[in-house]
Amino acid sequence: MLNGGLPAGRPYIVTGPPGSGKSILGTHFLLEGMRNGEACMLVALDEPPSEIKTNMATFGWNLDALTTVDATPDIKSHKKKNVIDVGTALDVRGMDQVTDVRKSMQLRTQEVTIHSVQKMIKQSARDLRERVAGGHFSRILIDSMTALKRFSLKSEDARILVQSFLRFLSELEVTTLIVSNPLTPERLDSEFLLSRGEILTHKWIDGNAVRRAISIEWMRGTAFDERVRPMTIGRNGITVFPSTRKVGGETGQAEAALLRGVVALNRKRFEEAVRHLITAKTRLTEEMRLHDVARRAGGKDA
Repeated sequence: MLNGGLPAGRPYIVTGPPGSGKSILGTHFLLEGMRNGEACMLVALDEPPSEIKTNMATFGWNLDALTTVDATPDIKSHKKKNVIDVGTALDVRGMDQVTDVRKSMQLRTQEVTIHSVQKMIKQSARDLRERVAGGHFSRILIDSMTALKRFSLKSEDARILVQSFLRFLSELEVTTLIVSNPLTPERLDSEFLLSRGEILTHKWIDGNAVRRAISIEWMRGTAFDERVRPMTIGRNGITVFPSTRKVGGETGQAEAALLRGVVALNRKRFEEAVRHLITAKTRLTEEMRLHDVARRAGGKDA
């Protein structure tokens, strides 16, 4: 779909509905880097690294070589009082050191903001260079920017902070996948405008089955396949099918146009949604006509 992969050293957006495979896709991206001997980092904001480690182990994936910045809500218990606090802090560890949900008393507390996450990534990159001559992170997954912006103080100018953050990632020359969904459908957030490409995962109900697909919405600096490709999540992770024909549960052209129309509706891009829905209706009518012709031809042969 990308004619050889993502252009290196740039930030990209991964977006889509819950359960469509965004985090699995991002983790697969890190895993491929580690298999190639690259240093990779996960910035976890939605799920604790311990849960990510356990979930990805179901695919047979070993993430122990991964550096993690844990910025998820943590638990702080008080020994003399029957009280449990839930707050946020930053913790950098190797995934091989992750065994359970961390406790605040085990680490120094630092408020989670875009600036503090940037600071921790910068410090981790510096530490890596000191340990390994010429060492640098080549891949980073931010999961997710949506949560990171919610943690940031409301008084901060999120747009300027996101601009600075994406510029920082580009200066690190690291290829970054940023999982993000718009906070409000009426307005496209800064990371969508400033990233170098957008990967969209789809999820919908087909009868009694859940189906998924993936598409490249746009990508700078490389040619790409614009078609919606069917995708499954199985024992080995994500599998993307090469054909868009509706064979064996794959995505048909009418269905692909309908999916794009739904995405445009969710983003309040109504004119674009109407165009996609008209295309879906036209292609569905043609598919039904061809199906009817084939059925009649089959009846005559019999």
